[in-house]
Amino acid sequence: MGQYMRYRQIESLEEFLDQVDRSLMAEDRRVELSYPDSGISPWNADDIGRANEKTLSELSGAANVYAIFTAPKNSEEFSLRYVGKTTKELARQRIRNHLIKKHERTGAKLKEVEEHIKAGGKLAISWVEIEPESLRNYIEEELIRRYPDANWNRENA
Repeated sequence: MGQYMRYRQIESLEEFLDQVDRSLMAEDRRVELSYPDSGISPWNADDIGRANEKTLSELSGAANVYAIFTAPKNSEEFSLRYVGKTTKELARQRIRNHLIKKHERTGAKLKEVEEHIKAGGKLAISWVEIEPESLRNYIEEELIRRYPDANWNRENA
């Protein structure tokens, strides 16, 4: 027989969620990715990877919750499209799967990214490091609920 259990310090979790939200959504924390002409048509993951090596190195081992933003062609107004999570250990590869080159078995958003970039749009990413790392699951789920317009998340599609 199951037992009802309620976490009694939800306010502290919600306060932490608010802090993460502010940091992840802050415009000054976003890093715009580079998609050189040589990498766009046809899509060339090697060229795109080289153009973004600095960003990939910075987030490697330091990102376990991240956000992807897009801006339309000729615009600087970025909109949140996706909130994701990973382990710090796999951060570089997971984010690379979304933005540059996808392994066939992942649910990465590379198709959406590629379509957006080929249409002349821009893409930016921000990330945070959550400790304890297991909280990343709660943070991601709650942020997806907060941002229903992040339509690359299947929960909001």
